[in-house]
Amino acid sequence: MLLSAPPSPWRKDVPHMRKKISKFILVLSLVLGFSSPLTVFAQAPWNGTLMLWAETKENPPVIRLKWSAPPAEVTGYTLHRKERDAAIWGEAIATLDAGARAYRDTNVEIGKTYEYRLVSMKGFLFAGNEYLWAGIRVPPVENRGKIVLLVEAEIVDELRNELETLRRDLIGDGWSVLRRDVSRNATPQEARQLVLDAYGADPGNVKAVFLLGRLPVFDSGSDNIAPDMHKDQFGKWPADAYYGYMSDWTDSSVNTIPGPVALQVGRADFDGMPAFQKSAVELLRQYLNKNHRYRTGKMTTQKDCLIDDVFKSAGGEAFSRTIYRTCSAIWGENASITDNYPEIQHSYTWGSYTGPGGRTSVTSVTGTPLTTTAIAGWSENVGTIFSIAFGSYFGKWDHPDNLLRAFLATPNHGLASMWSGRPLWYLHHMALGETIGYSARLTMNNGAGNSATYMPLGTFARGTHIALMGDPTLRMFPVLPASNLRAEDVDGKVKLKWDASRDKKATEYYIYGAHDEGGPYVRLAATGKTAWIDGAGMPYSHYMVRAKKLTKTASGSYYNLSQGVFAVTGANAQR
Repeated sequence: MLLSAPPSPWRKDVPHMRKKISKFILVLSLVLGFSSPLTVFAQAPWNGTLMLWAETKENPPVIRLKWSAPPAEVTGYTLHRKERDAAIWGEAIATLDAGARAYRDTNVEIGKTYEYRLVSMKGFLFAGNEYLWAGIRVPPVENRGKIVLLVEAEIVDELRNELETLRRDLIGDGWSVLRRDVSRNATPQEARQLVLDAYGADPGNVKAVFLLGRLPVFDSGSDNIAPDMHKDQFGKWPADAYYGYMSDWTDSSVNTIPGPVALQVGRADFDGMPAFQKSAVELLRQYLNKNHRYRTGKMTTQKDCLIDDVFKSAGGEAFSRTIYRTCSAIWGENASITDNYPEIQHSYTWGSYTGPGGRTSVTSVTGTPLTTTAIAGWSENVGTIFSIAFGSYFGKWDHPDNLLRAFLATPNHGLASMWSGRPLWYLHHMALGETIGYSARLTMNNGAGNSATYMPLGTFARGTHIALMGDPTLRMFPVLPASNLRAEDVDGKVKLKWDASRDKKATEYYIYGAHDEGGPYVRLAATGKTAWIDGAGMPYSHYMVRAKKLTKTASGSYYNLSQGVFAVTGANAQR
């Protein structure tokens, strides 16, 4: 993965073309169902986003927020701060004039995180909001909770090895895995009940659900509305939030998630993807193998961000603002951004595509649609690991050769994708080590109107259609793990040895023990060496070692742990 890249200039000082008539058109399109509502807003280039990032200092601790010139005239700024999971921002901690481009927060401590909201003001009105989750030397997350791994029963035998690798990878990233197999012919209610049972048994620790294969699809929606505002899309859309909502959801006609979603949810489903000329099982095998390569630091990209933005300001909706915010939080002013490109020729960590769409395509700035068939022809050196896309029709992902699922079917990169714009997704927490599933859940729960934690929402906030394609546990910047862990019995004590991480910045190792192979694993020690002796009289039969590294981004710094490597007492390491 790329942590830094050659600087690329941000788009700055581009006039804000938002007009009241655009709001009228948006409402009229929604009510009347115009045949091409997603093409009526194309205006002058404008990303609608003020880039926000941070520089940090440790002695004394300081978080210095910095931002680009605003995309429209402002009269000043207010800055707010809260704890990450707080719902209310509270009073501003600073009021700044229109020329301000930085703010030094000295009321910070090393090891703590702070979430900021920078509000652009136009007179007494809010003109825009930007967000950043920042911290200095934030402690590592060692225990991420339990994940329900819900697997299509019909593919279990064919993917036995890949599923076992995924299970061990999840354990090695701090998860406890609850594997449940369910037939593709089960009802959504039957499949979800397995998740409800797991959650009910341990609601404080079950945090996520990963749907693998063609698991039953729950559809929800009314007959007079659709998120892309096309009449022929009115009705029910796939609603994977159903698997993360742990209360009663029996009404399949609702357009809005009935209440707070409790679990991070993601799905990898390749059923009905003939453009790739591989079976659904083989595409899933390919995805799981990619997933393992990514987690172990074997997947790299040439550039940071690709932005293909046909809609531009879109009457103020500015669908591409999600990618600008994300890249700003991760790489700041040094992000390598490619926009208005002639064709896709490289691999990118993040990609964003907004334009008029079809069920299997989205129009590019070149005028030539990016299609599922074109994606199927991408080489191993082309693709985006995380993809954001917005356009008509393909947001309804349960369709043959769907574009969102196509991003995940490439040979060497695609791992997650989302339909962001209605509503907008907020992914800035990933810059400081959070999972992409955290951002998915945040987006599902981001409320409507003035009660929303993150603004602007985009239309269709809390819509039942919000879904993450891919593994919800994925994080940024995998650390190269240790290898060849061995456990030896020496005079009644366990001696562990391992080969060092190939990442020279990984300077410490955490050692864990467990009574059972599946965990839970308890941290026993930390060392800068590649050997350790458990002198407690062999209380554990299973051991794990994870490399630790300080990862620095444009949101600060955090201690980042690698995948774990395992060994069993008295035997060679299994991995």
